[in-house]
Amino acid sequence: MRKIPVWKTIAGGYSFAFGQLGTVIGLIWLPMVIVAVAGYFVMAQYYTAIPPAIEQGDPAAAGRSALIVIVWSVISLLLWSMMYAAVTRQALGFRQGPALFNFQFGAVELRVFGAIVALVAIFAFFLLIYLIVVGALVGAARPGNPAAAAAVGLMAVLYLPALLFVIVRLSFFMIPATIAEGGIGLARSWQLTHGNFWRIVLIGLVTLGPLLLVTVAAEIAILGPDFFLPHNAPGDADAQLREMVAQMRAASPHMPVLYGFSFLIAPIVAGLALAPPAIAYLALKNGADTN
Repeated sequence: MRKIPVWKTIAGGYSFAFGQLGTVIGLIWLPMVIVAVAGYFVMAQYYTAIPPAIEQGDPAAAGRSALIVIVWSVISLLLWSMMYAAVTRQALGFRQGPALFNFQFGAVELRVFGAIVALVAIFAFFLLIYLIVVGALVGAARPGNPAAAAAVGLMAVLYLPALLFVIVRLSFFMIPATIAEGGIGLARSWQLTHGNFWRIVLIGLVTLGPLLLVTVAAEIAILGPDFFLPHNAPGDADAQLREMVAQMRAASPHMPVLYGFSFLIAPIVAGLALAPPAIAYLALKNGADTN
C-alpha cells in the first residue's frame, strides 16, 4: 500500500498552478469564455422565469426553464471535461510547453465526461437512498417514537460521512487514471487511494481551502451577509419557498459580477484542483518516498 507524498504534492500543486498559470489560461480560456457567457444567459433566464412561475403556480413554465438548465448543464460539463483533460495532461507531463488556446474534444475528453457522469450518478443514487430513508424516519418520528428521531440523527452521523469517504476516494485519481490508463478511472482511483483518505483531505484543505475562503468572502461582499442568513423557521415549507424566490430575485442583479469573479479565478482553481491529483498519481506510479 503506497502512501501519497502529502507535502510534495501540495508544493507541486502550487508550483504548477502559479508557475504555469499562463499555460493553464491558454488551455482553458476559450471553453471557459463559452461556459461563462452562455452560463450567465441561461441562469439569468432561469432566475427571471422561476419566481413568477412559482408565485403563479405555473409548473409548465418552471419545467421549461428547468429543462433549459438541464440541457445546458450537460453541454457545460462537456466543456469542463475538455478543460479538465487539457490541464491534467499538462500536469502529468503528457503535454509540454505553453498554449495559446485549446478546444480539443476526442476520446480522452469523452472518457473524462463519462467518468464525471458516473461519479455524479453514484453520488445521486446514494444520496437519494439517504433522503428516502430519512423521509420515512421523519414521518415516523412522532413525540411518542423517540427511536425514529434518534435514527434520523444516527443516519446523518454515519451515512453522510461514509458517502463523503466513498466520493473522495472515487474522485481523487479519477481524471489522471482516466487519461493515463484509459477506461473510466473510478475503480482505479478507489484502488490507489486505499489508506490515503486523510492525506487527500489534508491536500484538499491546504490547496483548495484558501480558495474556498476567498470565494465565500467574495460572495458575501457581492451579495451581502444578510443574503446567507435564514429568515424562516425550519419546517415552514411555504415560508422557505417564498424565501427562495426572494433570494433568486436578490441574486439576479449580481450575477454578472459573480460570473466575472468565477471566470477570473478559474485558471488558479483549475491548477490547484487538477495538478495535485496528477502529481500524486505520478508519485504513486513511480514509487516515490512518502511523507
